[in-house]
Amino acid sequence: MPKFTEKEKEAIRSALVQSGRELFAQLGLKKTSVGELTASAGIAQGSFYTFFDSKEELYFEILQQEESKIRAQLEASFSESGETFAQFLREALAVVEDNPYIRQVYDDNLLETLFRKLPEEKLQAHFDSDEDFFKPLIEMGQEKGWLVRKKPETIVSVIRAIVLLSFQKTNIGEDRYDETMDLLIELIGQGLSAKEDASHD
Repeated sequence: MPKFTEKEKEAIRSALVQSGRELFAQLGLKKTSVGELTASAGIAQGSFYTFFDSKEELYFEILQQEESKIRAQLEASFSESGETFAQFLREALAVVEDNPYIRQVYDDNLLETLFRKLPEEKLQAHFDSDEDFFKPLIEMGQEKGWLVRKKPETIVSVIRAIVLLSFQKTNIGEDRYDETMDLLIELIGQGLSAKEDASHD
């Protein structure tokens, strides 16, 4: 196994991530081989495992990077006082649906593959990060008085449920999917509105 300097390791890891971005987007995780990833990055195939235990781990790293970008974008939207919760949910769905890596996880049923290949603690930490990200934003919305004072953890679960449901277009029916999701988001937005909550006090 070749020895790399820290600078070389950083450059090779970056090259593998870039190769993964291109090949996973084009071919998907299942059809992309380690050999294709290393050839694209310009290293020997055996050297791949110096950096990642599996191609699934590389995919997961890219997925986390993409989710970090999405979260930064959504954080800016969530902080806007003029944006309703329904508008926020619509934007969240739009950016998720446009992301090829996140779409593959659900469209190609890759979750099971990732669960098998990745350490449980890594997956759990990833899921926990959703709550770590959204909880302060929800609490901020509650403090500003435009979001109901329900448990932030429950509201995080509502957001996660909407995102998961968005990948069930075939089961919902493609001809009625858009209207169904739009109505559901509108109803959830109204239900979580502080004004709506106050009217029931």
